[in-house]
Amino acid sequence: MKYKNLRLAFLIEIFVGFTTIISIALLGPKAIAVISLIALRPVFMKREEIKEPLLYFEKFYKILSSSFAIIFIMIIIIIVMILFLPALKSKLPPLEVLFVVILPFFILTHGVLGLINSSDLEK
Repeated sequence: MKYKNLRLAFLIEIFVGFTTIISIALLGPKAIAVISLIALRPVFMKREEIKEPLLYFEKFYKILSSSFAIIFIMIIIIIVMILFLPALKSKLPPLEVLFVVILPFFILTHGVLGLINSSDLEK
């Protein structure tokens, strides 16, 4: 089963990811609870059968693996900045806040990449 309107589903992911990042910036790591808004998506959106499952899952895998690659690069950049640029370490937020933001960034990048590729998925 897939959502009937994939563009709206990916827009909801972008909205939840961005809102969670802003909440964490304003309220701290405990604001990660805002990410639970993504659980409301199945309540409001209709589903339909997947016509070509192999093609659909291939495209979805491409989006998912691209999102993981972007987040992996982000983690590497954070680690490099912390280890090799001590002047920037004092300007960065605490380490626990940086790693709490990774999940909302993943949702945000997954939504953006999915929105870009949604025309391929809806065929």
